[in-house]
Amino acid sequence: MKSFTAALIQIHATEDTESNLKRLEEGVRRAVSHGALLVCGPEFFCFSGDPEALARHASPVPGPLTARLARLARQYSVYFVPGTIPERGEEDKPFNTLLFFFPDGSLRGKYRKRHLFHADIPGKFRHDERGFISAGQEAAPVLETELGNFGLSICYDLRFPEQYLRLAIAGAEIILVPSAFTKVTGEAHWHTLCKARAIETGCFLLAPNQTGQTGASPERYGHSIIVDPWGEILAEAEEDEDLLCAKLSADTLADARQKLRSIEHRAAGDSVPDSACDGQ
Repeated sequence: MKSFTAALIQIHATEDTESNLKRLEEGVRRAVSHGALLVCGPEFFCFSGDPEALARHASPVPGPLTARLARLARQYSVYFVPGTIPERGEEDKPFNTLLFFFPDGSLRGKYRKRHLFHADIPGKFRHDERGFISAGQEAAPVLETELGNFGLSICYDLRFPEQYLRLAIAGAEIILVPSAFTKVTGEAHWHTLCKARAIETGCFLLAPNQTGQTGASPERYGHSIIVDPWGEILAEAEEDEDLLCAKLSADTLADARQKLRSIEHRAAGDSVPDSACDGQ
C-alpha cells in the first residue's frame, strides 16, 4: 500500500433518504478538503427506521442510487465507499450491500453481508435481521487499488474472525467495516472487536458507524474508529455526527508486519473452515 489520508463519515441516518444523501455528500466534500483520498460511510447510510420498511427503500444495483453515488466519486475524484444500501433482490427481502466506487465513478466492487445480526438481550432489545434481510452467499472480496488492497466486511461480520483471516490471507492491507452497531453491544464489545480484527490480520481497520436512533431501530453507538495494524487507535468519533480523518502510513503497516508475521506463521495444518462464513 501507499500512505494516504482516509476519512469516515458518521451520520444519524433517518427515514428521509434525501436528507441522508445530502449529509453524506457534505461529508465527502469536507473529507476531500482535508486531503482524503478514500471516504467511507456507515451501514444503511440511506435509510434507518422501521426494519419492516427496508424493502420499500431497496434499490437495484446498478440503478439510480448507484448512479448518483458514482457521480459523487467522479466529481470529487475519490475512492468512495458510501456504506451499505438495501439492494433489491429476487426475493421480498433485500440484501445489505456494500458498494466500492473508484475515482472515475466506476462501481468496482460490492459485497452482500453474509452474517445477519441476531441478538436477544433481556430488558434491552431484541433484533433479528434474518426477518427482513437476505444473507449474501459470496465470499467477501479483496479489491486491489492504487492506494492498497481493501478487504470488505459489514458490521456483525466483526464477530466472525474467520472472515478477516481469509481477507488477510488473500492480501488485504486495509479492512473496511461500515456498521450500524447498537449502543448496547457497542459499549460492551466495539473497541475490543475492532482492535482484535486489526491486530490478528496485521491490517488497518476502518469502521464508520451510525449514531442516534430512528423509529423502531435500535439506538446506534457511534464511535467510528480507525485502528492501525498494531492495534493503536488513530482516530475515534464520539456519539454526534462527525467526520473522522487519519493518515494511514505504509511504514506503519510494514513495521507491524515485520514485528509480528502471524498470518505467515499460521501452523501448516491450520485452516479456515468454509462453514465459518456461511452467513447463518
